Amino acid sequence: MALDGNRPHPGALANYPIPIELIASLFKADPGERDRLLSNMPVYGRARIATYCAAHARLEELGLQVARTCDEATLLKAAGPKVGLDLFTRSRIEPVDEIRLRAA
Repeated sequence: MALDGNRPHPGALANYPIPIELIASLFKADPGERDRLLSNMPVYGRARIATYCAAHARLEELGLQVARTCDEATLLKAAGPKVGLDLFTRSRIEPVDEIRLRAA
């Protein structure tokens, strides 16, 4: 894991271990099921999941989807100032596919 300020420090992720089964369930879930899985979770837990996913290229889009359910302050607390702000900002940008669907 890079330590360049754009990724969380490995020690930070140890504060909130993420069960791989949960990540797998979120990755495979449709949007409704993903919302159901996340709805019972505290916001800090969701922010830690977003941080974890953002640190792994294959899970990055899932991380952004989870980050959309978090407020900026919690993402900053969970991921640190640089990564948290980056996650918050990128999670609020509409995906190109959604923009095209509305324009059609």
